[in-house]
Amino acid sequence: MEDIINIVTRYLIPVLCIIIVSYSITHLLRSKAPKVTPACLYDEHSGKEYMITRWETSIGRSSACDIVLSNSSVSRFHAVIAKHKKGWVITDTHSASGTAINRKKIEEPTVIEDGQSVTFGKVTLIFRIK
Repeated sequence: MEDIINIVTRYLIPVLCIIIVSYSITHLLRSKAPKVTPACLYDEHSGKEYMITRWETSIGRSSACDIVLSNSSVSRFHAVIAKHKKGWVITDTHSASGTAINRKKIEEPTVIEDGQSVTFGKVTLIFRIK
């Protein structure tokens, strides 16, 4: 009986571990994250486009943000735009000057549609889906 237990613990369990780990690694390498429908924030005054290609994009004055808006009315971490099942959602991150969609200040995460204007402090950009 001890010989059987010894064989199982010495050979069978390590082999099963190797099979499980190799299956997991293969599955991770084969699976691909779904692509995000690209969008952008367009500045009509300068003609500059800020591309949004991630599931979640931070906007603010800080260089740590994905989209940097160099304006004193924009907070360091002003807002976040994220892709959800219901579409693109913008969330104000308790910025000092607030975030507005079509000049209406938002208080909670809000779905944003193609062509709507988004104001971060005194900076107004047009949201476009590519």
